[in-house]
Amino acid sequence: MDTQWRQTTRIQHWLHQIFSGRCRFCAARCQYREICPGCLEDLPWITAACRHCGMPLASGADCCARCLSQPPAIDRTVALWAYCDGIDALIRAFKLNADLAAGRLLAELAREALARRGIRCIGPLLPMPLHPKRYRERGFNQSAMIAHWLGPTVMPGQVQRIVNTPSQRGLDAAARQTNLQSAFVLNQPPPRAITLIDDVLTTGASLHALAQTLRRGGTQWVEAIVLARAI
Repeated sequence: MDTQWRQTTRIQHWLHQIFSGRCRFCAARCQYREICPGCLEDLPWITAACRHCGMPLASGADCCARCLSQPPAIDRTVALWAYCDGIDALIRAFKLNADLAAGRLLAELAREALARRGIRCIGPLLPMPLHPKRYRERGFNQSAMIAHWLGPTVMPGQVQRIVNTPSQRGLDAAARQTNLQSAFVLNQPPPRAITLIDDVLTTGASLHALAQTLRRGGTQWVEAIVLARAI
């Protein structure tokens, strides 16, 4: 099953003109959304990367050395941007300050880029689950909102996060994997193919742990789409 990306509506363009009408990066007047053509072009786009982990590759190779030696549980990862040069600030505004307009802008740019590159999802979208305690603290799951803005076929209740892992910031890959042991449990049998959605990929430990849980339940193809990749 292919997932069709959502389309930006005229109402969204009108709301932009009424309430802001300026670029979030340079404050220039812009007609349709909160980014001007120049700043859009200057975003840290990732165009050539390892198909498994999304790490940018200058060589043009299909897979990085790490994934060749230690194949991950994810078959394909698509990261739209490097986590820097303004994308990091926009994601933090969305995730930590509940700036939903920032999140919607990122999702809009992401789905346009995915459609332009001919990237289609062969399975429904599964947002990275939040532990209930973390959800109560934040008030929303940013990955679930991104998935909703990207496409209509979303399965938010497929997997539950049962371990409230400590903050992953500043931890290396090994420590993150230790944090995530037995962190996820399936609520129902998963589909044969599924697309994971998250905001930022750092070491990939969370996505890897989630993919392993799905594979143990019978999923045969796991891909991930993330807004940004730490490099």
